[in-house]
Amino acid sequence: MNIIRYDPFGSFFDDDAFERNLFSRHNNALSSFPKANGGKKSWKPLGLQVHEDEKSYSFSVDVPGVRAEDMKMELVDNNQAIHLSGGRKFKNGETVEETKFERRFTIGSDVDVEKINADLSNGVLTITAPKKEQQNPSPRLIAINEQASSE
Repeated sequence: MNIIRYDPFGSFFDDDAFERNLFSRHNNALSSFPKANGGKKSWKPLGLQVHEDEKSYSFSVDVPGVRAEDMKMELVDNNQAIHLSGGRKFKNGETVEETKFERRFTIGSDVDVEKINADLSNGVLTITAPKKEQQNPSPRLIAINEQASSE
């Protein structure tokens, strides 16, 4: 009997770690069982950086091997969140495996939703959400009306 080392924290970051470690000698043992999401493996981009300055919010997501046309980004929850979804394909010998991912970013009500943009470069998707311009209106005098007293 072989002893197999299992790292519970490693599997927290990798959904398939347990399956790969436990069944490495029998790598086809689970291939006949369907995956919960319709036969597609899920993949979650782990690299994420969030930055805020006085002008905008910025989200940088590592999406290596994913093309822009394989991703979809939309505003949801009354323009209070950005939903990013997509997938990538892996060539495994003669077969091609496709994985899917989804990420959700909550944005504040101070974001100018008409100016949100996204750029993909070298496997990093950078989403920029500019803040609405704060208008500093000039002071305005408010008239004070005096009512005659009835004495």
